[in-house]
Amino acid sequence: MLFAIQELSFAFFGLLLEGYAAFAARCACAALLAAAGWAAQHALRVWVFPRLRKVHWPGAAAGILLDSFARPAARMALAAGLYLALASLPWAAAGARVFLLKVFRFALILLLTQGLYGASALTGLLLAGTRDELRANKTLQSVLVKVYKVVVFILGILMAAQELGLPVTGLITSAGLVGLTLSLAAQDTAGNLFAGVMLLVERPFQIGDWVVIGDVEGTVEDIGFRSTRVRALDNSLYILTNSDVCAATINNGTQRTKRLYRFTLGVEYGATRAQLERLMEDLRAMLAASPHTYEDSVIVEVSGFGASSIDLLVSAYVRTADAGRFYRMRNDLNLALMDIVRADGLDFAFPSTTVYIRGGADNTNT
Repeated sequence: MLFAIQELSFAFFGLLLEGYAAFAARCACAALLAAAGWAAQHALRVWVFPRLRKVHWPGAAAGILLDSFARPAARMALAAGLYLALASLPWAAAGARVFLLKVFRFALILLLTQGLYGASALTGLLLAGTRDELRANKTLQSVLVKVYKVVVFILGILMAAQELGLPVTGLITSAGLVGLTLSLAAQDTAGNLFAGVMLLVERPFQIGDWVVIGDVEGTVEDIGFRSTRVRALDNSLYILTNSDVCAATINNGTQRTKRLYRFTLGVEYGATRAQLERLMEDLRAMLAASPHTYEDSVIVEVSGFGASSIDLLVSAYVRTADAGRFYRMRNDLNLALMDIVRADGLDFAFPSTTVYIRGGADNTNT
């Protein structure tokens, strides 16, 4: 028989019931316990948690946990009522109550895992004390949420397996061996994933930045777990593995606050010292007075003597980091510089060759 009824007795307010009468009384108590569990579930779901959500809690974690545990907690109350109801019945099998307890604890583990799994928004609190760009990084937040969910899921499986009597140590060892095999088979992929996490944490650049990574120059379009996409000036799309990006020297042009206007000006060798000094003074005055440049950064000096020209170093920082504006400012400065050179009676040098002839055509040197 499923239930032990013959020797069953039940005391109710001084009245001793035996046999089927006692069994009926036990069933009535079980029904009341189950109903109490259902009532507790309904109260938690409809009355308790909605009011707790309206309370102003000091931290954001409380609100997140209330939202994630609203349903699991209500189901825990129902599971407790059902367990107490079933455990109160006179089961004939000796291990029936032990089995029911295992099932109840297994259900609690699953519901606890469900609640923690739904509280993945807690990962956002890990970035609360970091820089603004990290808090606003959607990719990093997505990575943290996925890692959190995987960890909670694995811990839930291990706890449930231990409750069912499965060899958890063997499962962990097997999982470790499988993980080692996969990591050896996909070292490059794992390296790229780790490098991707480092890029997201250290933030040497972000989407929209103009960068030079090794031989690749362009605008960052995407930063993924495995690769980074860069759009070049000719509209070519370069897909760089994150491990290569981390190993390369990164020049982030977007983080510049100013650009360098710098070149070598070649003047003809026919220029005298007085003409050169006057030219350099006029160029310094023009650059210092220009609204495009920083006055204290202007440099105009004789840098050397080339094969066809006297070389002047012209350098100054321009008041912009934007490439388009820099090109327009550079154009204005170049035209103004050309006018000054011509106004000072000098001209630009260009590659030329002087031929000296001695004693006729047979002795020509070039």
